[in-house]
Amino acid sequence: MEQRATNNIAPVQLSLRQLSLRLSLRQLFYFVTIAEERRFSRAAERLHISQPPLTQRIQALERDLGVQLFTRTGHQVELTEGGRLILAEVKSMLGQADRVQEVANRIRQGQMGSLRVSVRSSASFVPSFGEAIEAFRRDHPGVALNMIQMQCNAAIEALQQNKLDACVLRRLGPAIDGINEIVIVRDRMMLVLPSRHRMAAAPKVALDDVIDEPIIIYANEKTPLYKQTMGLWTRNGLAPRIILKSESGLTMLGMVAGGLGNTILPSTLSQIQAPNVVWKPIDIDSHLTSSALIMCYRATGENEKVLSKFVDCIRRFASQSDVKRN
Repeated sequence: MEQRATNNIAPVQLSLRQLSLRLSLRQLFYFVTIAEERRFSRAAERLHISQPPLTQRIQALERDLGVQLFTRTGHQVELTEGGRLILAEVKSMLGQADRVQEVANRIRQGQMGSLRVSVRSSASFVPSFGEAIEAFRRDHPGVALNMIQMQCNAAIEALQQNKLDACVLRRLGPAIDGINEIVIVRDRMMLVLPSRHRMAAAPKVALDDVIDEPIIIYANEKTPLYKQTMGLWTRNGLAPRIILKSESGLTMLGMVAGGLGNTILPSTLSQIQAPNVVWKPIDIDSHLTSSALIMCYRATGENEKVLSKFVDCIRRFASQSDVKRN
């Protein structure tokens, strides 16, 4: 009997790499338990089953493998040489199965996964947002947070098509069906003037006061910031003298610092210590200059558990107070 088991060692190693789907993890666990207890009766007691079904399971396992796993000496059993080789492999397999289950549990609990988030550059100047991202990465190391930059309309479209999990942006207009929102920070649109401007010391500046001066605006007419900026002028019946357009608020701020003109930007960007500029409230009805940086996310989706934890983190850190620079 021992000789027959030894002769089967090489085929055993091959068959174990190509285990039939008939071999269940339960069968393999039973095999390991018997090998540890060295008695079918003790193994059955440990496994909370009767001995006859346990014996039948092991006999079926031996038939499937084509290898004798145990020799019996009285009430005890000993592993054959083939059984010892298989035992090492089975323990490795069961350990891997445990790791698979652990990964599945972490995915189910939202501790592992990935998120795709579109972020506007101005979000990096909101302290609460940066703190939230840092906290989320620290508390959820198993989640890959992939952040990209997209224009507002493209980000919303990608969100609706499940190509994004969330997007940070400014948006005007009604809420979108199936999309939830969190206010990250509330701010307002303000005039940005060169520090040597004649109105630099004024507490407020009306748009009439700068109507004849060069204006720098956002280039993309579809963005909320462009629409809100132009809306401020048109509500006053004014047409700004536009000399430059830019996709980036940071670039526009640099242009003002260089003395190329004036602009209107969200006050969140006042966190940038740009030289040679002053930020001035616009002398107009305050609700017209109100703005907010928000995060939009799908109400349901493939990454619902992970996204829920990300949303909770953003909400916890989000500031609801106005950002002002007077």
